[in-house]
Amino acid sequence: MPREYDRSEIPSVHTLQHIEPYRDEPGFEQALVRGIDQLIGFSRISPEKPDGEPHTHPYEQMNVLVEGRLDFLVDGERVELEPYDTLVIPPEIPHTSRAVDGETATLLAFWPLREDRLDATTYQTEFPDL
Repeated sequence: MPREYDRSEIPSVHTLQHIEPYRDEPGFEQALVRGIDQLIGFSRISPEKPDGEPHTHPYEQMNVLVEGRLDFLVDGERVELEPYDTLVIPPEIPHTSRAVDGETATLLAFWPLREDRLDATTYQTEFPDL
């Protein structure tokens, strides 16, 4: 994984609401910001998002719901998140989510650095050699 950074660009501040979305689909918008070893996903999930099939990945995912409400399906069990709820999803556990009650939800997801998503963070000048 790329671990180099430009020290002259530190401290770096990125406003998640103003980052160009990496994913922009009906009912789902996601922007990403990275650190040296971590990645944060800033997602807005609205009722227009089609229900997705549960998916898995080989790393842990930690989630914090900032606003709205979300219905998560985790390993076959439903759990509803309200603002400030956190949800930890271990590696290889199937999961998916959807908004509830006509509200758009804002979710922060935390992962280890994912090489498959580095192209979403090329705007970050502190990591010039991606």
